[in-house]
Amino acid sequence: MKKVILITTLFVACLCKAQTYTLRTTGVKFPKDSYVKDTNNELPEYEGTWKGTWGGKMIYLTFKKIKYYNWFLNDRAYYRDMLIGKFKVLDQNNKILFDNTNVSDNDARIKGFGFMKTGGKYLLGYIDEDICYMNGRITIYFTDNTKKKLQWDFYEGDNLITPDCRYYKAKEFPQPLPKSIVLTKQ
Repeated sequence: MKKVILITTLFVACLCKAQTYTLRTTGVKFPKDSYVKDTNNELPEYEGTWKGTWGGKMIYLTFKKIKYYNWFLNDRAYYRDMLIGKFKVLDQNNKILFDNTNVSDNDARIKGFGFMKTGGKYLLGYIDEDICYMNGRITIYFTDNTKKKLQWDFYEGDNLITPDCRYYKAKEFPQPLPKSIVLTKQ
């Protein structure tokens, strides 16, 4: 009898185990509570602090790998490994222009979507509630074999500036992120 209970328990445990998919899996509707995992350990190469300059500004961008739960998908919610990004931007006098490095990981303004099908680029999204929900998408990829240089390209989305936005009547809308830059690992 003990053997029957043990075998039944193991069988049920195997059936209940969530499926795991690789990070580069595409074209799949992931089942509830499955896990899109960085099985090839690709994301740690991006982790750390990166620095770059553009237009008289300096950006410090920190990437971190997290396990994120896509809860908003309801009956298809699943886990996935992804990068999040937090940044600090300084002017040429070292005055802080933007700084979201202290927000929680769940509130990071930059969140990864995954690798694109071709070219090895990693795709991220950007939504910044502090700047009237400015948004866009970002692609990053290494430019050298040492993986110490990272190409960053930011494609700003359509931003709807409403009267409740603090920049509604500003002469110039803030640009916290560079459009295109090569970042160096620190």
